[in-house]
Amino acid sequence: MTSMKNEKGYALVTVLLMIVVFMVISLSFMGQSFNSVKQNKVVETNYQSVALAEMGVSYYRLAIRNAYLTNQSAVMTQVDYMVKTNSNNGVKRSNDYYLQQTISLMKQAIQSSLDSEKSIVEMDQSETAFKIDDVIISSEIDSSEITIDFTSKGMKDEEESNLKAQMVIPINSIDISNDAGGGTSTSNELPDFDDIPKPEGVSSECRSASVIYSSCEQVLVEGSADFDGNGNGLGGKLIYTTGSLVLSGNYNKMDNMKIHSDGSFSIMKNMNSAKNVIIESKDATSFGGQLRMDSSKLYSAGIMSVDDHLTLSNNSFTYVGGSASITKHLTISTNSKMCVAGDLEASQLKIYGNLFVKGSVKGKLMSGQPVYVNDSDFVKNCGSASSSDVLTIEWGDTKDRVDYQY
Repeated sequence: MTSMKNEKGYALVTVLLMIVVFMVISLSFMGQSFNSVKQNKVVETNYQSVALAEMGVSYYRLAIRNAYLTNQSAVMTQVDYMVKTNSNNGVKRSNDYYLQQTISLMKQAIQSSLDSEKSIVEMDQSETAFKIDDVIISSEIDSSEITIDFTSKGMKDEEESNLKAQMVIPINSIDISNDAGGGTSTSNELPDFDDIPKPEGVSSECRSASVIYSSCEQVLVEGSADFDGNGNGLGGKLIYTTGSLVLSGNYNKMDNMKIHSDGSFSIMKNMNSAKNVIIESKDATSFGGQLRMDSSKLYSAGIMSVDDHLTLSNNSFTYVGGSASITKHLTISTNSKMCVAGDLEASQLKIYGNLFVKGSVKGKLMSGQPVYVNDSDFVKNCGSASSSDVLTIEWGDTKDRVDYQY
C-alpha cells in the first residue's frame, strides 16, 4: 500500500513539470510574436519616413526647375542692360565675363524664389511631414554650371530619414553680336529701361522728396523715395529715382509725365486716365487700384501686379519682364499691346489688340486670343529695332543628377 501511494506522488510531480515546461514554451512563442510585430511596425514606420524624404526630393526638384525657368527672362534683361551700358560707355567685355554675371544673377534669383517655398510640408496624418534643409547654391570658378545641394528629411512619428540630393543647372553659352556696321539694322532688342535719361543740373530744392507737387519740372532723388498723399492731375514732370519709388495716394489724370525708378515702383491706389505717360522700372511694379492708360507706356523689368482693372487704350504698350497678375479685368484695346515674359493671370481677358505671352495665361477669355511665343518671337514682337550689341543666352536643361545618400 505504501508503494502505490508513492507512485501517485511521482505522477503528480511529472504532470506539474510538464505544465511548467509548456507554459515556458508558450510564453517564449508569445514574446517572439510580440517582438516580431513591434519590429514590423518599426520597419514600416522607417519605410514611410524614407518615402516621405523621397517625396521631399521630388517636391524641391520641381521647385528648383520652376525657379530656373521663371527667372530666365528677368536675368537676361539684367545682363542685357549690362551689355548695353558697357557698349554705350565704350567698355568691351568677353562672353565669359557675361556668362559669369548670368550665373551670379541666376543664383540670386533662384535663391530668392526658393526662399518663398515651404521648408516643411505636413501630410494629412499627424506627425507626418518632410522638411527641406541645408540648401546650398554654388558654382565653381570658370564653370558654366550652377549646383544646388539640399537635404530632404522624412518624418513619421519618431522616425526620421535623411536624403541628400544634388541638382545641376547648366548655362550652355552666351553670345554677343554687333550689327553696327552701317546700313539698316534688322535685329530687335527688348527694352533696356533707360529711355528716360537721368536729369542733370537739378537744383537742391528739386532733389527733395517734398517737392513733387511744386513747380519743379524735374525731380531727382538719389536713393529711394516714398511720396505721401494724392498726385491727381500731375503733368509735364520728370520724376527720377536711383532706388525704389512709392506713390502712396491716387494718381489720376496724369498727363505728359515721365517716371523712372532704378528699383521697384508702386502706386498704392488708382492711376486712371493716364495720358502720354512713360513709366519704367528696373524691378517689380505694383498698383493698389485701377490702372487705365491712354497713349502711354509702362516698362517693368520684373513682375507686375494690379489689384483691380488694367485697361490699355489708344496705342498704349505694357512690357513685363516677369509674370503679371491682374485681380480683375484685363482689357487691351485696338492698336494697343501687352508683352509678358512670364505667366499672366486675370479674372477676365478682353483682347482687341495684341497680347504676347511666353508663359501661360490663366483667366476667363471674353474676347480675342493671346499669342504664345518663344524667345525669338517674343523679341521680334515686343522689342524694337537696334544696331547695338545683341545678347543671346542659350539656357540648358536642368540635369537630374540626383545623388541619394541614405
